[in-house]
Amino acid sequence: MSEDNRLVEVEVQKWDGHSFIVESVNDQLEKLLKEQKIIRTLALRHNGNMVRICRDVILKGRKDCYFAPELETTAIKNPLYQGTTFEYEDLDNSL
Repeated sequence: MSEDNRLVEVEVQKWDGHSFIVESVNDQLEKLLKEQKIIRTLALRHNGNMVRICRDVILKGRKDCYFAPELETTAIKNPLYQGTTFEYEDLDNSL
């Protein structure tokens, strides 16, 4: 197994049990999705803090999306950021 998919750390904007959103485009994730490689450890970070660790994950799909910033202010109109939503499947169902 190649070293590039043993541990994948990703800075995410939002996440849940089956998907996560990254800002802009992530070439490493795009390649793993295209090649359908198993990610042994997927570490999701938000604002530099670890928020989720998944083991034996395969990326199942992607779609472009737009999301609002976390801190909204009424003083200025908040722009939407472009991101990518990745859906994943946890192959280790023993937990």
